[in-house]
Amino acid sequence: MDEMDPLLNLLDQRPREDWSWNFEPATEGENAVNAVALCNASLLTYSPQQDVRRFLAKWSFEEPQILRGFSTQGFVARRENIVVVAFRGTEPINADDWLSNVNYHQLTLKDVPGLLHGGFANDLGDGVTEQMRDAVAKFAPDEKTRLFLTGHSLGGALAVIAAALLHFREGRRIAGVYTYGQPRVGDPAFSSAFDEALGPITFRYVNDLDIVPHVPPTRLAARTTLQAPPSVVDFLRKAKDLPNEIHAALGAMIEGERFSHVGQLRLFQRDGALTSDEQEWQKREVIYSGTFSELLNTFPNLLRAQLSQLLRAQNRLLDHDPLNGYLPKLEARLPASALAGSG
Repeated sequence: MDEMDPLLNLLDQRPREDWSWNFEPATEGENAVNAVALCNASLLTYSPQQDVRRFLAKWSFEEPQILRGFSTQGFVARRENIVVVAFRGTEPINADDWLSNVNYHQLTLKDVPGLLHGGFANDLGDGVTEQMRDAVAKFAPDEKTRLFLTGHSLGGALAVIAAALLHFREGRRIAGVYTYGQPRVGDPAFSSAFDEALGPITFRYVNDLDIVPHVPPTRLAARTTLQAPPSVVDFLRKAKDLPNEIHAALGAMIEGERFSHVGQLRLFQRDGALTSDEQEWQKREVIYSGTFSELLNTFPNLLRAQLSQLLRAQNRLLDHDPLNGYLPKLEARLPASALAGSG
């Protein structure tokens, strides 16, 4: 029998049945054991609710609070003195998820500095933010409980925004944010404020050629500010200002909206070696992020570079796979005593 197309594996994502929860809650900073556990928690969010509850019960978590919005899914769960908030990533067959990814125009959230990707921020609407806030208040009533947020792909972006909301709006203390294959979330002002507050405990894992951490590009066209006048009279009254408005709108579109990453880069190379070298990251950057005028000047060389990158396009999708792409490399960093989990 022919082997299944590996891209179809992206539709069947769940933790292994033989994996047992293992966590080191007292650790400050990055922890290899916790990185594996939280990747499994991220992986679990792709499962139906009954499987989420079954796995969490098997891992000795209390009854979870399932987070559910129009296009958002996740859970908040407690085990002893830790609370885990996990969000689901983009599902390949879910059109709503992909619409969230492309609706990038930036917006503000109350009490959160800077600008955020509009699609991601809106995914925490539909009552999801309130569900999360109430569940965290219930499961983590005091500072003794250590709060961790996690997610893969879009779920990683939501975990970052949720951490920002809990910190800046609710004043919650957060023990760690672990993301896997996370896209860019906000503008430089947001990233700077986030990193000042939560950067030391935020770990952004990227698997080699994974394409998702490279989106959105660092710069995209801004939304036009031009609006059609409500009537001919209004048009005639404002006609003298129209050239200036057009000039300002075109300038904003050409300058674009800017995006940057948060947290500490943890880049897995092809051989599984882990690095925080930004130059290694830049070698894998494939999406153009310059202005329109810069694009016109650099297009010939850019096209040749893009063709070279496209020859490796399949790995860029397969490297995004949490179960077969991220977990094996994360587990390879574990001490032998932790490989089987502690239950």
